[in-house]
Amino acid sequence: MTPWVDTILLIALVATSACVVPMYLKLKRLDRTQAEYGRILMQSGHALTQAGDAVRGFSTEGREILEALDQRIGEARQLLADLEASRRDLSATRAGRVG
Repeated sequence: MTPWVDTILLIALVATSACVVPMYLKLKRLDRTQAEYGRILMQSGHALTQAGDAVRGFSTEGREILEALDQRIGEARQLLADLEASRRDLSATRAGRVG
C-alpha cells in the first residue's frame, strides 16, 4: 500500500508544482509591473513639481513685465501730455503772431 500512497503523493506534488510555477511567474511579472508603475508615478511627480515651478516663475516674470509696462505707459502718457502742451504753446505763439 505504500507504493500507492507514494504515487498519489508524487502526483499531488507534481500537480501542485504545476499550479505554483505559473502563479510564481505571474507574481514576478506583477512585481516588475508594480515597480514600473512606481517609477512612472515618481517621474510624474517630478514633472508636476517642475511644471509648478515654471508656473510660479512665469507669474513672477509676468508681474515684473507688467510693472515695467506700467512704468513705460506712464512715461508715454507724460510724453504725450508734454507734446500736447508744446503743440498748444506753439499754436498760441503762431496765433499771437498772426493776430
